[in-house]
Amino acid sequence: MRGSRNPIFIIKIPPYRVHDAAMGLINSGFRKTMLSVNKGEVYSLVMRIHGPWEIHTRIFSDGVIETEIEVSREYLQHIIGPRFNIVYEVYDALRHFVRERRVCIKPLGRCISDVIENMRIQLEAPRALIPWKPIIVISSVALIPIIGRFSFLHFLHVNNHSN
Repeated sequence: MRGSRNPIFIIKIPPYRVHDAAMGLINSGFRKTMLSVNKGEVYSLVMRIHGPWEIHTRIFSDGVIETEIEVSREYLQHIIGPRFNIVYEVYDALRHFVRERRVCIKPLGRCISDVIENMRIQLEAPRALIPWKPIIVISSVALIPIIGRFSFLHFLHVNNHSN
């Protein structure tokens, strides 16, 4: 499942419960994210969990919910880091908001109505995590004199052509 951009396991809920599911997850600690590639979902939600990991949940208008664990958006490794398709955490969180939910094995097109036991898998974080915000700040500070000079020179050049 590692690295797969196509989830094997999904959650299905009735389409008319999509908004309820999203609001329930937001009330449970998820937040909307703007930093994601849109795959046609109506809600893209994330929740930070242990260490550098976060859960990213996409809720589609047809009631399909895709969820994965990935390195937090705070790190460059988020772009190329490992992703693991999961369902239980969101399936369990939805139990208070959406009763009509099923876990489905997408390639087989088969669903189950309840999860009896959740396998616990321990994830190992990448050895060296690189936060991207300090890189942006340092790059911006380094570029300010260059941008300022370029803008000033451009202004002089434009004025010289006006005369």
